[in-house]
Amino acid sequence: MSLGRKIRELRIMKGLTQSDLGSGLVTPSMISQIESDKANPSYKVLEAIAEKLETPLEFFLTDIQTQLEQTSAHKVAKALLSSSNYDRAVGLLESLLQKPSSSLNLAEVISDLGECYLQLGRYDEAVTQFEKVLEIAKTKENPTSVLQALNKLGVIEQRRQKHHLAIYQWRKAYEQFELLQQPEPFLQSQILTNLGTIHYQLGEFQEALTYYEAAYQFLAKSSHFEQIGFTYIGLGLSYKRMQEFEKASEYSQYAIAIFESLKNIKLSIDVKKNYGILKSEEGQSEEALKLFQLCVEEYEKHNYNLEAGSVLGEIARLHLKENRFDECKLVCQKALATMPATTIEAAPILRTLAIAEEQFGNRARAIQMMERAIDIFEQNRLLSDLAETYSLLADLYQADGDYRKANQCLHSMKQTLNENLKERGIIL
Repeated sequence: MSLGRKIRELRIMKGLTQSDLGSGLVTPSMISQIESDKANPSYKVLEAIAEKLETPLEFFLTDIQTQLEQTSAHKVAKALLSSSNYDRAVGLLESLLQKPSSSLNLAEVISDLGECYLQLGRYDEAVTQFEKVLEIAKTKENPTSVLQALNKLGVIEQRRQKHHLAIYQWRKAYEQFELLQQPEPFLQSQILTNLGTIHYQLGEFQEALTYYEAAYQFLAKSSHFEQIGFTYIGLGLSYKRMQEFEKASEYSQYAIAIFESLKNIKLSIDVKKNYGILKSEEGQSEEALKLFQLCVEEYEKHNYNLEAGSVLGEIARLHLKENRFDECKLVCQKALATMPATTIEAAPILRTLAIAEEQFGNRARAIQMMERAIDIFEQNRLLSDLAETYSLLADLYQADGDYRKANQCLHSMKQTLNENLKERGIIL
C-alpha cells in the first residue's frame, strides 16, 4: 500500500475530511495530492499527520524508505545503462519491477529494461517491454511516449533484419506526428532518419531521400547537431545513389564539418570514408585513395582497428576497379589480418580477394574465398550481398567446368533474391 493510500484509509476510518486533516498544516488540495501520491509530505508535515491520525510515525516511514530505496536503485540502474553495464542494470531493473512503489515512474523503468534487453540482443524480451510502454503511453494519452516506444520497436526489428516490420513500426510512429501537442524535432527527425536509412538499404533511394529531407526540415532550427550530421550523411548517400554527385559531395562535406566541430572523432572519419566511396564512384580514384589512406591512419591512431580494416577493403576494391591486381591482393590480405575471420566486415573483402585470385589463375583459392564470404553473408542475413556472391561463385564454377555446382549456386541466388523480396514486402 502506498503512503498516500495509507493516509487516505486512516483518515476515512477516523471520520476526518481532507480539510480536517490539513487544518493548521497544509491546504485540503495538498492533502488530496498527498493521498493520490502526486506529492510527498515533508518530514514535519508527515509527523503532524501521524499525530492527527493517532498512528506511529514508523508506519508511514517504512513506505517512504522503500520509495527512497527504489528511486536510488533506479538512478544506479540508469548510471549502469549509460556506462553500457547492461547485465548489471537488468538485475536492478527486474527487481524494481517485482514490487514497484507508487512513486516509481513505471513506464520509464520498463523502457530502461527494454533498452538493456535491446543492447544485449535479447530482442523478444525487449519487444515485450516496449509493447508494455506503448500500452501505458496510449492509456495516459502521451503521444511523445508512443513515438519513443514505436521508434524502439522499429530499431529492434531492424537489428533482427526484419526490415518490413521495422518500416511498419516507424510508419506507425510517423502517422502519430499530427497528434503531438508540441513538436518533438529531435525524436521526429530520428524516426524520419531511420525510415530514410532503411529505404536506402533496400535500394529505394527516392523514398530514402524524401524521408531524409523531411528529417532535415525538422532539424533546420534545432541545436541537435549530431542528429543533423546523421541526416546529412543520409542525404549525401541518397544523392550519390541517384547519381547527383554535386549534392552528395556538398552534404558529405557538411557532415564532416559538423562531426569535426563536435569533436566526434569516429563519426567524422566515418563520413570521410563515405566521401571517399563517393569520389571512387565518381571515377576520381586518386582523390578517393588519398581519403581512404587518411581514414586508415586516423582509425588506427584512435584504435578503431576493425574500421581501419574495412577501409583497407575499400582501397582493395579501388585497386581492383583499376585492374591493379597485385596491390588489390596485398591490401586484402592486410585488411583480413586486422579482423576476426568471421566478422561481417571480412565478407566483402574475401569476395574482392576471390576476384583478384581468379585473375592470377588461382581458381581453387578464389572459390574457397567466395564460399567463406557466402557463409558470413548468410549468417548475418545480408541477402542482397549473398545473392551477388552466389552469382560470382556460379561464374567461377562454370569457368572451372563444374556445371552442377554452378547451377546449384544460381538456384541459391534465385532463392535468396526471392527471400529478399519477401522481407521487403514485395512478395507476400
